[in-house]
Amino acid sequence: MKPSRWVAIAAGAVAVVVLFQVLRPGGDDEAAPSPAPTETPSPTQTESPGPTEQPTETEAPSPTEGPTETPAPDAVEIEIEVEGGEVKGPGEVEVTQGDRVRIVVQADVSDEVHVHGYDLHGDVTPQEAAVIVFFADAPGVYEVELEDAGLLLFELSVVP
Repeated sequence: MKPSRWVAIAAGAVAVVVLFQVLRPGGDDEAAPSPAPTETPSPTQTESPGPTEQPTETEAPSPTEGPTETPAPDAVEIEIEVEGGEVKGPGEVEVTQGDRVRIVVQADVSDEVHVHGYDLHGDVTPQEAAVIVFFADAPGVYEVELEDAGLLLFELSVVP
């Protein structure tokens, strides 16, 4: 193979890596516009603080939005606490299709929070809350649970 072909292959590989870093969810550009409510949500990466700090979040639906330290101003906020296998919080939450939803789960166990139907996940530990932010763009009723424990946290109803 000619050296010029290897250079072209290497340049293509570098371009793919650069595009992945720029377009992946959780990028560093906070000033980008919000996505349209009709976008399909992506899995959420969760960053969690120490016991005395506020949870931080990474929004999955937009590859150009990044971590923020304050709650999303236009989001429906749902706070859940799990202690000794008991869930403290609303059993059912209704939102309007297109609403931005921010779920914060604190637990005394390590587990994975799973939003069924949207297939979003966030890790929770006794020291770190899980924060999942997304646009509720698909109408229906969805279970949110601690995945490993099989513990239902609440049902999310998305209405048109």
